[in-house]
Amino acid sequence: MAEIFRSDRIFTLWHYTAAHGNRLLLRAKAEADAPRIDLHVDGVVGLLLEPVYRGLVIRTGTPAEAERVRTEFGVPVDANVRLHVIGADGMRGFVVGGPLRWQEDGGGSRDPSPFGPIPGTP
Repeated sequence: MAEIFRSDRIFTLWHYTAAHGNRLLLRAKAEADAPRIDLHVDGVVGLLLEPVYRGLVIRTGTPAEAERVRTEFGVPVDANVRLHVIGADGMRGFVVGGPLRWQEDGGGSRDPSPFGPIPGTP
């Protein structure tokens, strides 16, 4: 259960597209004393997310959690993907796909993501 990312900020599901490379983007808007944070996963094959997270912990899923995602949600978890679990002690959500990447910058909420053009986002 290696922790990958942790923040006390508010994150919203900013964009997901299945038609253009299966990309996911979660965003914490810039605040007066904190930069914007974009979280990005390419190659998403399955997810279960809430629209808003007040504080966010993302960690590597355990073998038991991978089995649960396969059996309960029908999402393939194999050697070609990673299981990113949301929640420090339990599973409040998950993303199955490529590596989790994030970027902090001074961009505004309507500025493009540093992860390149994502169709349907500004």
